[in-house]
Amino acid sequence: MRKTDISNFKAKSKSDGKGASFYVKGILSFLFKALMTLMLIFFIAGILVCFNVLFYIVDLYNEPTGIDLDARSLSLSSSVYVKDPDTGEFYEYQILYGTENRFWVDYNEMPPALFDAVVAIEDKRFYKHNGVDWFRTASAALNLVGGDDSYGGSTLTQQLIKNLTEEDEVSINRKIREIVRALKIEKEYTKDEILEAYLNVVNFGGSCQGVQAASQRYFGKDIGECSAAECAAIVGITQNPSKWDPLIYPENNYIRREDVLFAMHDQGKLTDEEYQAAMKESENMQFRDYSSDDEDESEVIQVQNWYNDELVFDLSKDLAKYYNISESAAIDKIYTEGLKIYSAMDIEAQKMIEEEALEIDKTNNDGLEIGMTLMGFDGRVIASVGSSNPKDGNLVFDRSTMATLQPGSSIKPVVAYPYAVERNLLTWSSVVPDETLDSWVYSDGSNGPTNWYEYYHKNGLFLVDAIEWSSNACAAQALEMIGGPAVAYEHGKNYLGFEHLTESGDRTSYSSFSLGGMNGGVTVREMAAAYAYIGNGGRYYKPYTYYYVTDRNDNIILDNRDNLYTQAYSKDTASIMNRLLKYNVNNCIHTSAGYAGVYGWEIAGKTGTTNSDRDSWFCGASPYATLAVWTGFDDPQRIRYPGTTVAADTFSDVMSRYLEDKEYKTFDISPNVVEAEFCTHTGKLAGSICKDTRTGYYAEDNMPSTCTSHKGPNVGNGDKEETTSPTETESTENTMHTVIIDFGEETTSPTDSPMLPPDPSEPNV
Repeated sequence: MRKTDISNFKAKSKSDGKGASFYVKGILSFLFKALMTLMLIFFIAGILVCFNVLFYIVDLYNEPTGIDLDARSLSLSSSVYVKDPDTGEFYEYQILYGTENRFWVDYNEMPPALFDAVVAIEDKRFYKHNGVDWFRTASAALNLVGGDDSYGGSTLTQQLIKNLTEEDEVSINRKIREIVRALKIEKEYTKDEILEAYLNVVNFGGSCQGVQAASQRYFGKDIGECSAAECAAIVGITQNPSKWDPLIYPENNYIRREDVLFAMHDQGKLTDEEYQAAMKESENMQFRDYSSDDEDESEVIQVQNWYNDELVFDLSKDLAKYYNISESAAIDKIYTEGLKIYSAMDIEAQKMIEEEALEIDKTNNDGLEIGMTLMGFDGRVIASVGSSNPKDGNLVFDRSTMATLQPGSSIKPVVAYPYAVERNLLTWSSVVPDETLDSWVYSDGSNGPTNWYEYYHKNGLFLVDAIEWSSNACAAQALEMIGGPAVAYEHGKNYLGFEHLTESGDRTSYSSFSLGGMNGGVTVREMAAAYAYIGNGGRYYKPYTYYYVTDRNDNIILDNRDNLYTQAYSKDTASIMNRLLKYNVNNCIHTSAGYAGVYGWEIAGKTGTTNSDRDSWFCGASPYATLAVWTGFDDPQRIRYPGTTVAADTFSDVMSRYLEDKEYKTFDISPNVVEAEFCTHTGKLAGSICKDTRTGYYAEDNMPSTCTSHKGPNVGNGDKEETTSPTETESTENTMHTVIIDFGEETTSPTDSPMLPPDPSEPNV
């Protein structure tokens, strides 16, 4: 037999003779390698987490704290500066005063017992730590992981920061910010300065901010005259003002102040004799509410104009974001830290717009209100007014910025139509179907939307006429063309500054951006900003009421002078929409838009009404500014004639006065937009066979074809398809959201065309 005979060859296994231990060692080796790999992964991940935390803390440390104790101690009011229109220089226009009486007591005017009391009961290691008591912080962190913030572990420094920033969320991030700020504050100020500030800003029950207000309220004397027992009674309130207020719960305060006195004695702040005397005084302590004695001595508060209210609210939001504090804490900064605010207000325009608001026609409409915002094309709020009645207080309800309203048809030129023009889906003379949508179903099974004129044009309408007629059905068809309500929602929210839209309502509702029946609503100021695109080349600028702001040392902290923009539409689209809305004002037959005209000036804009004439709008622009005007009632009800034309009338009055001293100019129209004649039978460019033509404006890269035949229906020839209007509030089958139908447009027009070509030799016509 040959050695190479494979049938007699037996191969040896590598495990022969090694037994089960070989397999055990292999498994252990695999597990060891896997464990080491996991440990390495966790180690690397841990390093990355540590670095991220470190970078986060470094970023926090470099952030401004937003705390200026020196300014607080001086209770510095902030100043508003406005620009002189003749010189261009800023001058002090107004000092902003708060609405509360503030009592700041210097450290050397407070009794030593007061310091001993607050340190003993609130932070006994106050003079030993650097702003953070790490022992207490560790205990608090364990509680916080479990979602319990009752044991805060906060030092007096941290409590001061919490009171100044008014941050009260239960989170690790807030605690880290608080710790970092405390460490910085301790480096910037002495212990005495921190203690002084704490005792002046903390709440001591009721409306008592600070120990001076508390001592005056409870004992009718200055804090410097208070005994150790009285100091203990006051200091004891801070932990829980609603529980330890001696006027409301005297027994609770009795228990609490004895705890404070015991802590003071236990820590050597009171001798045995002092402790016994204080306890005896505590047993017989009498309180009286002295705050009522000063009611007749309240100061007369200067009522500021609507613009300054808006300025304060804008500034509080921006300061809150900049310093990562609450808006109410930011307002407190405005009134106490001596900021210098360089306002964007036009003084004369503000006086004028407030005068016009007071003079609106309220015939048949007692209680008719108004909101107006006049805005530059760069987002600058020029003037603003929030009521048709005289302003009687500061920081009151403002209908131009605080009321979330339904814009009606004034929303149509904002998204549906310009978006379709932008994507070459529509031109000036495109035929837009004036008919219902299958996806729009009312509760009775009928399709919508219905038109205010209660029928449909069987052959559709040219885009220019759809706007002039304020056709609901055409606007809904345009919305369908661009991709439906979700597309409009995203564009309105991300490119046009509509901040109050709701995901659940407006993203799915066909009504929101075609008819203006919104779930979240819009403000007057938002509409003024949204309309700016027709005059500035398609841009959206966030509205602003101040140019820049400095702290009391003239360091710039907020700046709007380089206000960035979002390109909402191309300049070509903006120019075409401008011409469409100018046509809407100058050739108006079917709405009250013509009342908004200003003699001798180009005006472009659109009316808007809601169900039963409960809201009436005009939004538009001149070559210098945009203006949005809303009229209606705080308790919605029908606006009765002639109130239905007040918005357009007021637009004309305000814009006329604003333009009267301006040098004449026209809108800046894109050079790529051309004027051309189109056939009134087809909407195509007029050919040699066309006798009936009109003028339109088109982008050079989106021109209609030339008309070669008149076969087919005559667009907008008046053939009607009758329809009936639904009830005032209906739900569409596909969205199940409330739909507000805009079928309240007036069918009136002024007797004279408001726009006439200006005489070049008379620029201020």
